[in-house]
Amino acid sequence: MQKSMIEKINETMKDLHFPCEWRIEWFKQKHMIEIVIMIPISAKNNEEKVTDRYGIVNEKADFIFEDTILLYDIHLAEIKDDNYITAIEFDEPDGLYGGTIQAICKNLRITVGEAIVQLKEFFSEEDQMRFEMEWKDENYQSTIRTLKNTGRFDEYLYIYPSDITEDLEGNHGME
Repeated sequence: MQKSMIEKINETMKDLHFPCEWRIEWFKQKHMIEIVIMIPISAKNNEEKVTDRYGIVNEKADFIFEDTILLYDIHLAEIKDDNYITAIEFDEPDGLYGGTIQAICKNLRITVGEAIVQLKEFFSEEDQMRFEMEWKDENYQSTIRTLKNTGRFDEYLYIYPSDITEDLEGNHGME
């Protein structure tokens, strides 16, 4: 049975041993897949307040910083990419190549590692007013080129799922 994009993303994320929690959300009707990153935060005290991009202020010293990558069908999904770390297009009948999924996940892992360090700095330096995870598209494109140039780019197409197995949905936090 052919693996879907979601199954390949899930497998790749596990293989890369992400330094934080994550989940994959599938919006079948909207033809979108989100990879949600969740980084736990421990502010110095309960008086330290942070406002997110939606205007929500933390109520406790310990909370979760979340950000998201969006994968979407260029023909069917309508998106506002300012709500995401990055938004990456795919063509629904075809899906994504395994090498593309690998490059997305590798670059996301690097982005998360940098974000964890930057978040610590953000909370330790009083003059920092804003924190935002930064997707470096040039690194993502470079990873794809390197995989292709070294013959390690997986040319297998992982399709957009028409259904998801209960096993994947139940065991890996799919929503």
